[in-house]
Amino acid sequence: MKKLFVFIPFFLFASVYPDFRPCYLKYSYIKNSVPVTKTKSVTFNKQNCLNYDPFTGMCIIKAKNKKTVRFFHNPKLGWWIAGIKKDEIYVGNYAKKGVFFLPSRMSVKPPKNSVVADMFCRAVGIGNSEGFIDGGMIKHFVRYGYWGDIGIEVDENMKIVSFDPFYAKGLEIGDKVQKINAKKASAGMFKRYILENISGKKVTLKINGKKYMLKIRKKQYLYTPLEKYGIKVNKDLTLKSLPEKLKKIYFIKEGAKITEVNKIKIKTFEDLKKALSTYKNVTITLLQEGIGLTIPLR
Repeated sequence: MKKLFVFIPFFLFASVYPDFRPCYLKYSYIKNSVPVTKTKSVTFNKQNCLNYDPFTGMCIIKAKNKKTVRFFHNPKLGWWIAGIKKDEIYVGNYAKKGVFFLPSRMSVKPPKNSVVADMFCRAVGIGNSEGFIDGGMIKHFVRYGYWGDIGIEVDENMKIVSFDPFYAKGLEIGDKVQKINAKKASAGMFKRYILENISGKKVTLKINGKKYMLKIRKKQYLYTPLEKYGIKVNKDLTLKSLPEKLKKIYFIKEGAKITEVNKIKIKTFEDLKKALSTYKNVTITLLQEGIGLTIPLR
């Protein structure tokens, strides 16, 4: 009777039982920040920031780095990855890709300010305790300090959820972005060609069969089209600033809260952006010291 010999490649064992000890030795010097360039590091501790990103929580700090982390940009779902820093290593699988500013996910939570590396010790991102921000986003923000914007916000299915009618014209909520720069639109393409693009560059979108060419501008946190009228709003819908003209005419002041737009009740900042995605005349209703005020804007 002949004996049957079965050859099992070593890398199969490595994929089932990954050994991250070499990766830990490589990144165990990481403490409270990750060196990205010779003069800049990234941390999720908000202190002494050269530049702070409210969308992801990244804080760019000044540093004198002898070592820098190089990022690998093509990890695959299901791969073994680990969050590594001094005295900590958490091993798991790459479980979910990040969407827009939401972090990518591991099957375990990586330590905050850790290097997230694959089994070949290639860095794929930086841990923020909930997940990790991928290397492409890190490099872009460290270099430019802002995100690209075209006045349009979409969901994961590329349907428009809100837009700036002063910047992106001829659109409706619910319209679908079909292509971006002649390529099939997806959350990844939106991030690559818009969020990670630079001010002044142009991008071409196909929306419901029509082509739109839009110029990239800098994305602002808590931006609404009300800023065209000199009105800035906090996340809780209270007025942060407004022009003197409106103060004098309507006797309103900072601290008043927006409750309605065009007689539609507003409860969240997302509700506000959606309600302002219109080309019609806009009226806002404010609540100030228990008194309701309605103001026409256009």
